[in-house]
Amino acid sequence: MDASQLSQVEALCETLYTGAPCTGENGETIDRNAAQSRLLSLQSSADYIPQCQHILDQSQSQYARLVASNALTELISTHWNNFTVPQRIDIRNYVLSYIANQGPSLQDFVTNSLIKLVCRITKLGWFDDATHRELADDVTKFLQASVDHCILGLKILNQLVDELNIPTSGRTLTQHRKTSVSFRDVCLFKVFQLGLTTLKQLQSRTIVADQRQEAVLGDQSLSLTVRCLNFDFIGTNPDESTEDVGTIQVPTAWRSVLQDSSTIELLFEFYKNTEPPRSSKAMEAIILMCSVRRSLFPTDKDRAEFLGRVMVGIRDLLSKQIGFAHQDNYHEFCRLLGRLKANYQLSELVKTEGYLEWLELASNFTVQSVTNWQYCTNSIHYLLALWGRLCAAVPYVRPDTGVQGHAEVLENQVLTVVESYIESMLGSVEMIISSDGALDDPLDDDGSLKEQLDRLPVLCRFKYAEIAQIILNKFDPLLNKYRQAITHIGLSSTASAPSDVSTQFFIIEGQLTWLTYII
Repeated sequence: MDASQLSQVEALCETLYTGAPCTGENGETIDRNAAQSRLLSLQSSADYIPQCQHILDQSQSQYARLVASNALTELISTHWNNFTVPQRIDIRNYVLSYIANQGPSLQDFVTNSLIKLVCRITKLGWFDDATHRELADDVTKFLQASVDHCILGLKILNQLVDELNIPTSGRTLTQHRKTSVSFRDVCLFKVFQLGLTTLKQLQSRTIVADQRQEAVLGDQSLSLTVRCLNFDFIGTNPDESTEDVGTIQVPTAWRSVLQDSSTIELLFEFYKNTEPPRSSKAMEAIILMCSVRRSLFPTDKDRAEFLGRVMVGIRDLLSKQIGFAHQDNYHEFCRLLGRLKANYQLSELVKTEGYLEWLELASNFTVQSVTNWQYCTNSIHYLLALWGRLCAAVPYVRPDTGVQGHAEVLENQVLTVVESYIESMLGSVEMIISSDGALDDPLDDDGSLKEQLDRLPVLCRFKYAEIAQIILNKFDPLLNKYRQAITHIGLSSTASAPSDVSTQFFIIEGQLTWLTYII
């Protein structure tokens, strides 16, 4: 490829990504579709690999480098079996060296594409040669170099975990699982430790970086921690469309790090001292750590100590209301509360220090959440799930287990939560009507409504007589008002009634709808 051909390729790439037409070799005008068609030829044959490398080495156009990198990824994936093992290693080393030398000066979209390429080569060649399995060791050199190189190294590790965790098109599930399991056993724990080490260095100010670099390093390190804990350890292929976290089946080799008190404390500190998305990712990592399998802890005492540290962290956040002004933090914290009882038995919770204080703080937090429902509609069901699970477990806990009187305190808090929920939902009707469309009606959100209503029966049955009386005290007066309103309106429609009458009619209807759903 000579200089004129390179210039033509750069012009086509500019047209593809900016939409500005360019002129072809024969003077013709080339639009975006024509440019895309011509550039796709780079992905048609493995013979174009040298041309792609030439573009990367010689071009100063970021768009041209992106096209070359994407073409290489496609060519390597499609024609993998056409290369010898030494050729595969050469391409891998070329791309890794290119990232090391040119990476800090490249646009993010170019480096991301190159990182995807080197991770794809690593995955496809995992069993070819030990060199491919040493990528995590090679990336350590990035982490020990400049701050910009450290950021690149963390991006490579994030992409590597994704690449080895997610099946690739064109490869069988058996091939994927074989590679994934080997990566889990050989590299994943090392990658997880590198993420935590970077977080510790950021916390201790060992890494000298400006504010922007610190934010990026924190975001990448926390993303890496979350990705490692979210890894499909046993090949269950979890549904990524749901937020529900199952039991995390981490290997026994991870025990020392996860059981170490400094690990969970580090994540709580990051949550307290940063802003979203870093703080919400720190909370997501805490949720995942709270979901590790029971058998990871060698004794019940070890598990109880871990739970105790988590409860201390949660009580501190609840009492000081740290970070809850941000919706992402709020949502993740609600997920943590909902997940806590799913992975720990009530008999374990009642034995923790400060359980009654935690119960009261959680109750106050729930009341605050349902009272301000308009800011956290999609988070309320996690809180209702917490209380539902606590109630369902009461019959299986002996009264003399843990702190004295815990069952009675739970009963009182559940009554407070349910009554606040009913009051708040009834009050929401008038707020929505008076907002004139500014607020979304929770009754129109079928998914969130179902999530909440599915969790109410357990709560209501827990104190059936008291809650039934609360509902009746609301329902009977509203029903009488509804009858009076119908009598007042008569046979005419609500549209023809005075505005104050029709408004009151719609409020009563909405409140009766809520009570009917709850019943």
